[in-house]
Amino acid sequence: MKIVLLGKKGMLGNQFPDKLQNAKAKLGGGVDIFTFDHSELDVTDTVKLREVMNKISPDIVINCIAYTNVDLAETERENSYLLNATVPTELAKILNPIGAILVHFSTDYVFDGQKPLFEGYAEDSPTSPVNYYGETKLAGENGITENMKKYYIFRTSWLYGRRIENRGKNFVDTMLKLGREIAEGKREKLTVVSDQFGCPTLTDDLASSVIDNIVMKYNSGSIPSFGIYHQSNDGVTNWHEFASKIFEFAGLDVHPEKITTTDYPTPAKRPANSILLNTKLSRLRSWDEALKEYLKSTPG
Repeated sequence: MKIVLLGKKGMLGNQFPDKLQNAKAKLGGGVDIFTFDHSELDVTDTVKLREVMNKISPDIVINCIAYTNVDLAETERENSYLLNATVPTELAKILNPIGAILVHFSTDYVFDGQKPLFEGYAEDSPTSPVNYYGETKLAGENGITENMKKYYIFRTSWLYGRRIENRGKNFVDTMLKLGREIAEGKREKLTVVSDQFGCPTLTDDLASSVIDNIVMKYNSGSIPSFGIYHQSNDGVTNWHEFASKIFEFAGLDVHPEKITTTDYPTPAKRPANSILLNTKLSRLRSWDEALKEYLKSTPG
């Protein structure tokens, strides 16, 4: 089995190398792993991408490359569309003739958030993005579904996890930074939106799901049916409650104030209901359990 990982240094991608090596050991060998970051393979160079994939002839490709800045996507449209839509579409066109499986990641933001609160969105719910980031991710989904047969698209939500090389940011680390500033007297107060609901998801858990459900089951032929899946940690919360739990678990005496979405306008509109229903695979462990473990392992 040959496995290719794209985006190995991203917030999600950096979770895979060690897990893939562990899977290789458990499977008793016969697994070749190829990992790439942008400096090693420019995925926007379709000619080079095709050359590399044809040379390796992988069985599974895990694509962790994405443009993730929701607000900047409103103005950086060309780059966000390139990474979120064009690249996965071209990847699908390249991999389909090879017969490889593509594992790709999408977002709760492909939905408009207008469902009544706590109903949630299933894998087959109608999509209707309310911001450009969501539009690009949906275009990427469509590019894959229209151009290849063997694919898994994992939609996830409110993703956070360990970062390397100070790339990007996530809500948990941002809240920790702001909370410590308050604790040190450098900031007076903190306000957090309380009327947007979703399912926080730890990158470690999402990556483990991919390993357990696809990589470990590949040789036995017991992998799930190809298609779109939702994977997020169990339970529902809002940004204010999420922030409050971050401070509680981190031992910070910080109590953010509640505000509404109207009080905090952003360049990109956010859906009020980002709850994903996992109807095909089991939901991951509870979001607060995952958060507690993450904070125990987070330096500082």
